[in-house]
Order: sequence, then C-alpha cells, then structure tokens
Amino acid sequence: MAMWKESLKIGVSLIDSEHKELCDRIDQLFAACNQGKGRDEIIKTLEFLEGYTIKHFSDEEKLQRSSTYPKCKEHKEMHEYFKKQIADLKKDITENGASIAVVSKTNYFLMNWLLNHIQKVDTELANYIK
Repeated sequence: MAMWKESLKIGVSLIDSEHKELCDRIDQLFAACNQGKGRDEIIKTLEFLEGYTIKHFSDEEKLQRSSTYPKCKEHKEMHEYFKKQIADLKKDITENGASIAVVSKTNYFLMNWLLNHIQKVDTELANYIK
C-alpha cells in the first residue's frame, strides 16, 4: 500500500516532492515490517527523518515567512514537536533495542503525522499562500 496519494498534494511543488519522499520512506518501513524486518529498517528510517526534517521544515518555514503566514509560530512548534518525537524514539531504540513496540509506536506516529499534519495543517498553509 503506497502512502503517497494525490490528495496529499498541497500544490507547492517543493513541499509536495518532499512529502512524497517522506511517504516513500514510510512505505519502505511498512514493507520491512510486513517482511518481519521492521527492526532492521527502523534505525535507517529515524536517521533519514533526522536529516529530512532539518531541510523540509526549514523549507516550509521559509515559505511561511515569505508569505507572512499568520500561524508561523504554531506551525514551527509542531515541527519542533515532531523532531523531539523522532529524537525520543531514536533514544529509546539506542537504549532498549528495536522492540516490536517501538517499531509500532514509530509507525503509528508517522501515520498520524501524515493524516493530521500534512492533510490538515500543511493544506491550510497552501490555501493561505494561494
């Protein structure tokens, strides 16, 4: 099942391509989980997310500032929350190993982010910019 859907497009090509990249990585993690290899893939996914969030969130925040988006502060706080969650998940795995529970928790967190942040918050930003 592919996470990327046309309905996730917000109409800003740079952001859409970055969101698609995120969906592709989530697809890889889910595929690994279905093959019983989620524990192997989880660290790669979290390391990808650490680098991805720096660039992607920076790109989104620049777009917000340049368009004088009124919810810049709240949006940035959501980004900081996401980064902290990724750091906490990685710390948990580093200290306790890649248990099935932490793999599931990561999957749930990423799905929730896709559905709530991209489909709602980022779409609201795109509508403002348009």
